Amino acid sequence: MSKKSCFAVSAVFLLFLAFFFVVNLITPDIEFSERENRFLETRPKFTLAALFSGDFIANYETYATDQFPWRDTWITIKAASELALGKKENNGVVLCENDTLIEPFHAPDASVIEKNMSAVNALQENAGVPVYFALIPGKSAVWSGLLPANTPNDSQADLIETSYALSAVQTVDIYTALANHAGESIYYRTDHHWTTLGAYYGYAAICEAMGLEAAPLSSFQPETVSDKFYGTTYSSSGFSWVEPDSIRLYVEDPGTLTIRNYMDGSPAEGVLYDRSYLDKKDKYSVFYGGNTPLLQISTENSEGERILILRDSYADSLTPFLLHDFVELHIIDLRYYRASIQSYLKEHEIDRVLVMYSVDNFSTDNNLFLMGR
Repeated sequence: MSKKSCFAVSAVFLLFLAFFFVVNLITPDIEFSERENRFLETRPKFTLAALFSGDFIANYETYATDQFPWRDTWITIKAASELALGKKENNGVVLCENDTLIEPFHAPDASVIEKNMSAVNALQENAGVPVYFALIPGKSAVWSGLLPANTPNDSQADLIETSYALSAVQTVDIYTALANHAGESIYYRTDHHWTTLGAYYGYAAICEAMGLEAAPLSSFQPETVSDKFYGTTYSSSGFSWVEPDSIRLYVEDPGTLTIRNYMDGSPAEGVLYDRSYLDKKDKYSVFYGGNTPLLQISTENSEGERILILRDSYADSLTPFLLHDFVELHIIDLRYYRASIQSYLKEHEIDRVLVMYSVDNFSTDNNLFLMGR
């Protein structure tokens, strides 16, 4: 290549950098990405201490990535380029048939499962009431057949089997319940959660383990409340052209519930369905209004048992099915709740405990040790 050609290429490259540098300077920072459903990094404050510690450079790199001009468009272009090169994966998400987006599962180190199962067993030792343990497989397990051949995808079934073998509590076979209905819409195509139909089959498995009679599926009249739902898997994938999901509610709000939501640490009136979220990106938060440390639900039942559910967000679409089976439901998310679980059990005279997590969250949540306190 001649010197003139090298100079021309260098000049074009420098102009490209200068253009985006100027655009980045004059474009206001975006605090929240609706598409990715997360807060973006804003310009870090410069201090000498931050510079010499390396924090300023690291934070500025994240800031530059998050605030890159026309970020969403570039993410889509990258995803389309991957497809053009014959790849069906982008940002760890695989585009499968019927616009189904799947994140393959990567199993944690065995010590992680041993530690978390020790916490579950410690809960049983101190609870004084029956404890049930349910692991929920993701669609990379039940719908693994949709993934291209040779896609690295560790077995969630093996992890569940290993965890249950270490369990000192009664386990719930949700894997089989979902696998028996794998041909149905039991997961969202664009999100990591199960659909409300999938949650129903999980509910039925829990009832079977607890000796309760599950309400038949035919007794519900599903209401489609949105047909424009794009979930978290969509947000990170870059496959922006896929069709949206629909959200359905199966359990009608009886209007006689007393729901106390401790979103900010103190009790406030809660709702079974917060329909305001149907106009937002995070439509899955229609269930109870999204993640919260503690929910206390008093049902219209005059007699029965009280259940404590230690859970992740998969429980949001399942717990409405349990309203007819218990007098009270106490729902705790250990990511946000720090008080003693043992004290809570005694104070509220809990009769049963259900520990219910998706396999993904059980493999990564660092707060599960709290259930043994």
